[in-house]
Amino acid sequence: MKGKLKMKRYCTGKLHGTAVFLDIRNFLGISGILENEKICKFVIDVMEPLSYCVIKHSGRVCQIQGDGIMAIFEHNDNPHHAISAVECALDMQAILDKLNPIEMDGIRIPLKARIGVCCGDMYACFLNVQGHKEYLVLGKSVNLASRYQNINKHYNTKILVDESVFSYIKEYIITRKLDNVKIEGCGDNKQLYEILYDRREEEHRHRIKAHYEKGLVNYLQGNLDDAIHWFSMVSEDKASYLMMERCQEMKILQDVKAKEAKKKK
Repeated sequence: MKGKLKMKRYCTGKLHGTAVFLDIRNFLGISGILENEKICKFVIDVMEPLSYCVIKHSGRVCQIQGDGIMAIFEHNDNPHHAISAVECALDMQAILDKLNPIEMDGIRIPLKARIGVCCGDMYACFLNVQGHKEYLVLGKSVNLASRYQNINKHYNTKILVDESVFSYIKEYIITRKLDNVKIEGCGDNKQLYEILYDRREEEHRHRIKAHYEKGLVNYLQGNLDDAIHWFSMVSEDKASYLMMERCQEMKILQDVKAKEAKKKK
């Protein structure tokens, strides 16, 4: 019964969606300085959180290699598959930033990755190898996502997409129009865009800035209650949290001084 339920999660035949390829930079060099057991641990420590990230964004991990992940975001699972795929790519880079550098046997290993994303029609099927089924997703979009991942090397970029993805995400994600590139084996040139950050992150940054500055003005004017109000609006920002604590401490001190002055009278 569990097997049947699991099988329903996989779409076979024609599908539409977004393919994501991630490749860890300099994996060959990393492999050259670690023993096989440590290489395995390195792969687990890195690939597990990245795979969970794909699942969190409603994607499906199709392949995991020593230095890479291929994932698919299907339209049937999520009509906003392209946006989810790019948000996943941004989150994966954030995960790697937190893990970086990984330390093993006293060796600090820098951790960076290249990601390519492409949207389009694909074909999914199962390949039966000695009783074990491998899920395969094939198509031009898959091949292009892999190519874009590799093209990052040339521009020293992290995430590249083309028009097929940009048309979905342009209202939500900040990008940079990068270059018009001839792709080997592809008839026409592809306009590539570098993914920079989520527009909502930009809005969040502006909100923190605006609330903090309002809080600071009120703090400097001695309006501690108003200052606490504005700082509390973005208390997840450490500076805002510290300022809010300072205001609360100053209020307590003011209360103590007021009580002492009252006693003297």
